[in-house]
Amino acid sequence: MSIWEKMLNVDRRWIFLLIGIACVVPFFTPLGLPILPSEEVISIYDEIESFGPDNAMFVGFDFDPGTAAENMPMGVAVLRHAFARNVPVFITAYTPLGQGMAAMAVQDLTNEESEDFFKLIHWAEWASIREQGIEDRAGIEEAWVAAGNTLPENARGWVFEGRDIATLGYLPYFHLVILGMSSSIASQYPTDVSGTPIEEMPMYQEHKSLREIDLAVTTAGSSACVAWITYGREKIGLPIAFGVTAVMATDYYIYIQSGQIIGQMGGLRGAAEYETLLMENGYSTVPGKAFVGMDVQNIAHLLIIFLVILGNVAFFAGGFNKKTKLKGRR
Repeated sequence: MSIWEKMLNVDRRWIFLLIGIACVVPFFTPLGLPILPSEEVISIYDEIESFGPDNAMFVGFDFDPGTAAENMPMGVAVLRHAFARNVPVFITAYTPLGQGMAAMAVQDLTNEESEDFFKLIHWAEWASIREQGIEDRAGIEEAWVAAGNTLPENARGWVFEGRDIATLGYLPYFHLVILGMSSSIASQYPTDVSGTPIEEMPMYQEHKSLREIDLAVTTAGSSACVAWITYGREKIGLPIAFGVTAVMATDYYIYIQSGQIIGQMGGLRGAAEYETLLMENGYSTVPGKAFVGMDVQNIAHLLIIFLVILGNVAFFAGGFNKKTKLKGRR
């Protein structure tokens, strides 16, 4: 048996093993292959970069666990950017499981055992500061530090529940919820998921409806994008940005071309592009999950391409193409 025949008849289990190694190794040893951010991702980043404590955002975790591999890094990256700039964020969910996805994202960003985490201060913990009538972001942090609180090592900053974040969660018929929030957020969400009255939150006092919100970012594996466009963008002119799965991305480019959305993160690549921008601008020091995932995807694709080329070389160099033609003539 010639070397070409051996190559064409290699046990497929060796191929599976190679693919397995290519997928596992980058998780433990990130290669850091370069990722060039696209214009549609940069536009979202630049918009949030222009925000501060006086602005406010909605971030929709509008996906289920089935698309979490692509959508979760998008939501985490956007929240990280907002937390770093002290931008108040209202978090919603288009599906019941999306509420759990949002909780996991907040947990990921506030986990003190991780790198670059944010220290979450729960609503009840800073009640004494509210009793003093201090509600502006700078004043709250100044009073909190003056009370003897210090930022833990590796922490990026403080996140005050009710001032920097309000997790509103899931409600059914979400397109009607968006429509209702155009008049009053509290009319749809009297309390957050923990039972804290929304109307008592300083961030609500400054931003009582969607008309007072500067940007809504939906990370979606569902039809939530259409709901936000129809009842947010077209109804009240709310600026919108998308974070969608790779198979959905092409369906929504038309909204970028028409100017109806600010930008879009498409699939794992889009999430990795946003993470790249965060690292380049000092908002994180370690690669995000999407960035590492792109290493896995790139290596696996390169390996598959190499094996396809190698198989074709063996097929033609071994003369099997001629043998196939002879069989066809018979």
